[in-house]
Amino acid sequence: SAAGRDGVSLVNVIDKCSSPMGARLLRTWLSMPVLDLEELKSRYDVVSFFVENEDAISQMQERIGNIGDLERIISRAATGKIAPREVLQLGRGLSQIAPIVEFCKKNGNKALKSIVAKMSGCASLIEQIKKILSPECAAALGKGPVIASGVDNELDELRSISTGGKDYLLQLQQTESERTGIPSLKISYNNVFGYYLEVRNAYKDRVPEEWIRKQTLVNAERYITQELKDYEAKILGAEARIYEIEARIYAALIAEIQTYISTIQSDARLISRLDVLIGFAELAL
Repeated sequence: SAAGRDGVSLVNVIDKCSSPMGARLLRTWLSMPVLDLEELKSRYDVVSFFVENEDAISQMQERIGNIGDLERIISRAATGKIAPREVLQLGRGLSQIAPIVEFCKKNGNKALKSIVAKMSGCASLIEQIKKILSPECAAALGKGPVIASGVDNELDELRSISTGGKDYLLQLQQTESERTGIPSLKISYNNVFGYYLEVRNAYKDRVPEEWIRKQTLVNAERYITQELKDYEAKILGAEARIYEIEARIYAALIAEIQTYISTIQSDARLISRLDVLIGFAELAL
C-alpha cells in the first residue's frame, strides 16, 4: 500500500496490465509468490519473447484491452443478471481471442504457445451473440429492441405493426376508399370503440354490408370492420407480445452462455496470465 502521502506502491510501479483481469492476477502473484522453478522459467520465457519482439507488445495490449473484464461479465451471466449490452461486450471480447491465439501459435516460443494452446475462443457462441442481439440493442428488455431483426418472424411482424401502424392505416384507408368509391373515407381512433371508419352522409349508400355501424353523427356515420378489429387487437397487444418474445429468446441465449462458463473462465485466466507477462516485458524494456 502507499507509504505515506507521497509514497507509491510496488504494484503501481509494475502494473502495466491492459485488463482488470490482469491487474487482479498481478496482485495475486505479488501476495503469493511462487517457488516453482518450472513455473518461473515459463513466465520468463514469455517475457523474453515480448522483450525480443517489442512491436508485438502494443498490438497484444490493444487486443487484451478490448477483451474487457471477462471474469466479471461471466459471473453476471452465471447468476442470469447479465444485461444485453454486457452480452454484446462478451461477444466483442471473445472475438479478440482468435487473433491472439493465431499470432502466438505462429510466432511464439514454446512457453507462449502452451498458454494459447488451451484457449477456446468460443467461435460458435460469438456467432450466436452476433446473430441474435441487435448491434444497437437497448440497455434492458422492454426499453427498446434487444433482439435483432430476422431472428423471429412473429417478432419482426409485431415490430412493423408497432412502429408502422400509421402507414398501415393510411394504406387501409386508401384501399377501402378505392374499393367502395367513398372519396372522403377516413380512419380514426377513440377510446370508446377503438379504430373506426367515418363516412359522410352523402356516401353512406356506398357502405359495404359487412361494415358494422357503431355511431351516427349529424353529418356522418362511423363503422368498424373485422379487418380493423383484428388489426387493433394486434397493435394493442403488440408491445406486450414483443416483450414476451424478446424475453424468451434472450433467456435462451443466457442459458447458452451459461454452458460456456467454465470455458470462458479458463480463457480469462490464460488471458490474465498473458496480460501480466506482456506488462512485465514492457516494464523490462
